[in-house]
Amino acid sequence: MRLLHVSDWHLGRTTYNTSRAEDHDTVIAEILGYARVHRPDLIIHTGDLFDVVRPAYQDMARGIDALQELAVVAPVVVLCGNHDSPALFELFSQLIGPDSPIHFASRARAADQGGVLTFPTAAGEEIRLAPLPFVHANRMLDGFEEPGTWSARYADRIHLVEQALTRGLLDGFDNRRHVAIFAAHLYVGGAVLSGSERRVQVGDNYATQLEHLPAVTYAAFGHIHKPQDLPGSVVTGCYAGSPIQLDFGELDEAKRIVLVDARPGYPPEIQSLPLSGGRPLWRFEGTMGELATAASGVGRALALATIYSPSTIADLHSRVQDLLPDAVVLDVYPVAADRQLEVAVAAVPPGPEPGIEELFRDYLAEQGTKGAAADRVMATFSRLLEAIETEQEAYFPEEGFISAGPQSPS
Repeated sequence: MRLLHVSDWHLGRTTYNTSRAEDHDTVIAEILGYARVHRPDLIIHTGDLFDVVRPAYQDMARGIDALQELAVVAPVVVLCGNHDSPALFELFSQLIGPDSPIHFASRARAADQGGVLTFPTAAGEEIRLAPLPFVHANRMLDGFEEPGTWSARYADRIHLVEQALTRGLLDGFDNRRHVAIFAAHLYVGGAVLSGSERRVQVGDNYATQLEHLPAVTYAAFGHIHKPQDLPGSVVTGCYAGSPIQLDFGELDEAKRIVLVDARPGYPPEIQSLPLSGGRPLWRFEGTMGELATAASGVGRALALATIYSPSTIADLHSRVQDLLPDAVVLDVYPVAADRQLEVAVAAVPPGPEPGIEELFRDYLAEQGTKGAAADRVMATFSRLLEAIETEQEAYFPEEGFISAGPQSPS
């Protein structure tokens, strides 16, 4: 059995208002080239095909065209990530029909309702795949949960799903000809973050436990953008990571996709296939003279620059761009000694661009709250924001106590 594992394309992404479409086109061509050379039996995309739940037409076309080209090589399974829309994935499934080699896993399903997929291989083996798309904390899982589980810890709720999928994978399993694969868009506690992930959905509230994963031949994971093996030694698997450096939280990360070869009853052989098509990100801090010295190695990067000078430099952005003719200069931060622009120094972000959650957290740290604990206000804000982004109604465990009404004495 040969498996190609890709993830977290985030089609439609912009970095400092600069479109990454050019980088995606280049890196998708690389991925297609690998698929045609290595001829896998199955291709798994472990989520975040798009960057937003309502992608532009051009981004939908780019994604579907790429999946169709991959499907010429082998069947393709695409998991719904936290940036994707389950409703859009279900629409895609309806449009392409049940006989398409592309399978959109829009939500977690029980094993007897399509939650375990099977694929024959050229060698006469069978791949048994249990996909687990991203599960939002404010959404109940039909077929897995009862209302009483809504207030349970996220990891415990996910464990219920993992247990059910494990039973489905093992039902009728023959280790002489079956290969078991688990694919998920989840944050496993202990995984190393890039810094560009949506922080509310990779924090402690969204952490799942490694020991709860099914005992499979290979576990294909998405959600974390830094390519890496799963932590620990309980299950063999990988985060494929994002195929390009999406923002400065991924600075200097080497990108890849994963090729897995496995035989029934044997451990897999895992190979990283490097990706180099996306333009790298580059950050500079120093004087114009130091920039001139460093400029020769920059090439076609997306660049941020902080320029120190004794006095204000006229047309600074243009002068920086002249020194970096092949690069896209995203922004330039001037730090002129005679102006004492200390705020400008602080404005240079050390990692990814701040999101609305980070900005609101900073606001609470500065202004405080009235009548409620700050962490509770922050948690409520994050849950409401997530509900808006996913076009779902927000649910709070306290609502269950309200709807239950007063309890009669026993």
